Amino acid sequence: MEKAGGGGIIRDHEGNMLAAFATSLEAHSALEAELMAIHHGLTLALDFGRPIWVESDAAQAVKLLNGSSRGPAHTSRILARIAIQKSQQITRTTFIHREGNKAADLLAKMGLESPESFRMNTSTAPRLLKAIVRLEAMGVPNIRVQTEDED
Repeated sequence: MEKAGGGGIIRDHEGNMLAAFATSLEAHSALEAELMAIHHGLTLALDFGRPIWVESDAAQAVKLLNGSSRGPAHTSRILARIAIQKSQQITRTTFIHREGNKAADLLAKMGLESPESFRMNTSTAPRLLKAIVRLEAMGVPNIRVQTEDED
């Protein structure tokens, strides 16, 4: 098992933050860590009683959540839990590039650095997170500059 960080943000239909979380995870793979973070986010989102749109920058996780495949054996338990959650609410899952997922990326890094899980709202969230959320809600694009090493 490897240590990982998970994080996510719950937004309203206009992109404004309702809640966010950051958590430390123990996972066998990056895929399992992503699925665990999605499970955590769904648990938080269900409290709001609204249709849920899950966005993930892990294409394999999105494929598993939208298909009938159970994926690798080490992910079957978490996928079963997510399936139960999805049956309780209107849910859709889509892929988003990492550049469009800056808030969740920041929260995952915070989760990796923290020994415990924490939940936040608009009054308790760090200023950097609030700034990222505001920019994303306004539609300001995130631009990624590819270096030669990334070819």
